[in-house]
Amino acid sequence: MMREAGEATGMPAARRAPPWEALSLVAPFLDAASLASASCVSTSWHAAFVADYLWARLCAQQYPSALALLRHLPDTAGDRRQQCSSSPSSRHSRLFALFRSASARSRALPPPRLALADVAFAVDILAAVTGESILSFAVAAAEACGVRNGAGLFLFGVDVGEHNAAIGPAGEWRVRWTAVRTGSRGVPAAAVVMMDAKVPAARAAGSVGFGGSGRGEAGVAAGLPAPGCGGARLEAEVVVELAGEERVVEKVRLGVLCQCRYVSADEGLRYLQHFLL
Repeated sequence: MMREAGEATGMPAARRAPPWEALSLVAPFLDAASLASASCVSTSWHAAFVADYLWARLCAQQYPSALALLRHLPDTAGDRRQQCSSSPSSRHSRLFALFRSASARSRALPPPRLALADVAFAVDILAAVTGESILSFAVAAAEACGVRNGAGLFLFGVDVGEHNAAIGPAGEWRVRWTAVRTGSRGVPAAAVVMMDAKVPAARAAGSVGFGGSGRGEAGVAAGLPAPGCGGARLEAEVVVELAGEERVVEKVRLGVLCQCRYVSADEGLRYLQHFLL
């Protein structure tokens, strides 16, 4: 009687390769990472571990809504693909890989390609009717005093008390805030208007007298242009701290808001890079 190859050679039974049919029995117990790795071992393993029913089961378990997308996605079964690739060749395995990559992409946004050191702010406060300049200044974003540095917000405070600029007791005034990428060697500067808005007289008139101290603030917020074809609805806000009857400007706060909260410094920089890079 013919012996098994292992018995004839004295090879331990544990070292003999399992029969090919055993692969299909083991495959349903493997997770996605194990299936993908096993499919790269050999041609027979590839055929066993990229079987469409295996990946259809995993899709149904982890991304059931993805199954409804199959009829909307192109059938690329005829494409020539490498046997050992990160994108297995069955339709359901490609669908699984698509949704797995979507989960990974949503974990964190990439850091902005623009830094605060690259940005400066130019602010003009003008009389709304005559256009006469009341106060104008420019400051590097990195040098502007962050109002809430601990929170890392795109919110800055600039002390302008030495200018002795006074808005006056009545009348409307306008704020224009421009963000500028100052450029570097070989790279031209770029700018975007964050705000050009009028502060109504009624709002400015009620700005002084908080707590009988003769101090107060007035401000205005305006929608920012959407980057590209859309994006979050952001607002630029400028708040002016005033003192005395002549409403002398002591400090100007600049910030970017999203749904009544200040965005983080990274969010603000990611917004600016749409226009400045």
